Amino acid sequence: MLRPIHTFHGFCIAVGFSLSWAVVAVAHAEELEAEPTSALATTTGALPEPLNLDHALSLADEPHPDLQIAAAETDIAQAQRDHARAAYGINAGINAEARWIEPSQFALDQSHNDSQASLVVSKPLYDFGRTRANVAAADAVLSGQQLHYTAARTQHRLSILERYLNVLLADLRFRVQDEAMAIAYVRVDRARDQHELGQVSEIALLAAETQYQETRSARYAAQAQQRISRVALAEALNRPGQLSSTLEEPALDAIAAEPPALEELVAEVLRNNTRLRALRAETEAAREQMQAARAADRPVITGRAEANEYQRTTSSDDPWAVGVQLDIPLYTGGRSSAERAQARAESDRSEAELARAELELRQGAQTLWEEIEVLRASREEAQTRIDYRELYLDRSRTLYEMEVNSDLGDAMVVSSQARLRQAEIEYRLLLNWAQLNALRGRPLFATAVVQEDEAP
Repeated sequence: MLRPIHTFHGFCIAVGFSLSWAVVAVAHAEELEAEPTSALATTTGALPEPLNLDHALSLADEPHPDLQIAAAETDIAQAQRDHARAAYGINAGINAEARWIEPSQFALDQSHNDSQASLVVSKPLYDFGRTRANVAAADAVLSGQQLHYTAARTQHRLSILERYLNVLLADLRFRVQDEAMAIAYVRVDRARDQHELGQVSEIALLAAETQYQETRSARYAAQAQQRISRVALAEALNRPGQLSSTLEEPALDAIAAEPPALEELVAEVLRNNTRLRALRAETEAAREQMQAARAADRPVITGRAEANEYQRTTSSDDPWAVGVQLDIPLYTGGRSSAERAQARAESDRSEAELARAELELRQGAQTLWEEIEVLRASREEAQTRIDYRELYLDRSRTLYEMEVNSDLGDAMVVSSQARLRQAEIEYRLLLNWAQLNALRGRPLFATAVVQEDEAP
């Protein structure tokens, strides 16, 4: 029993408290969620040696900050959808109050304990479309976020592919620079010997020294790029510090496909692009929010039931009550008009973002289509160049073996440069095809081992 701190005749100081089941449930949930969690988990599994592209792409769905951000946005949208649906749910709570009073001299019950407890159950019955619009908007937002997650996962796979190819190209560039430096070293060493014998001038020696230093510097830069590209790939795979020493050549079956007609390609992109589908869902959500804002001033009908328990009995105390409550807003101080204006502006912004995205994707699809056509022609030119350089290298090697003056060293470097040029074209073509398929909402490669799953 609660006792008064001070008591005066005709007055009372009451000590009260209110307790709600909802508050208790929230507090309990917060205690459960207080356990520390790792928001950015890092996968520690070792990468195989050699690493191949199929295995690298298979790691794209493992924890990574880019995907975790998109997943968190989806979870937020899910929670907002559940919150919107809960507006039509049943609310139940207990209100309890402990009071010690000095009763009026006219009261029939002169007891001092005026404590009471009530069980209250209520449920919104109808609000003339506001909740329906809020739920529809939340559903559309959730669909959009799920599509954004799918787009983020596709973009993550494209990033892995690009970084994988960058490693292969960095290795080829290093090989070219390594051969060039070796040839330059042989020449500067010969020039030094000839200079000591007085066969070449100081200028010729310095020219050879300069050529050697330039190729040496380029080799160190290429070697540094090898490490940089491997670090970037390890970060994309969420394996920081695991630098793969050897990467296998990817299959190039996808680059042999014929590109579709440009008009068909653009139509397919505008129809199936994941980002556009997400923006369309967000635009629909904005329209539903406008409907909800328009219903802000409409009445709300609520059903209510309560059961009460009192320590003192008075003529105004009811053990239980059931009724329907009608709330009609008359004046909101401009809040409703502000909500409608904000919803209208957000709808206009969503439609503008959708239109801008369509423009960007239409241009991006045409750019990729044109690049693929150019690269297909360049690939044929690169293959012809390689054939020519291989024959030229064989001739230079034959002349060298016959102890005839030959440019074997230069021929070896140029042949390596031709192979590098071919790889640059083919890898760029492979990446462009993957980007084009991603724009169309398709798997990156038609023959890829890794399948593109649908969004959860």
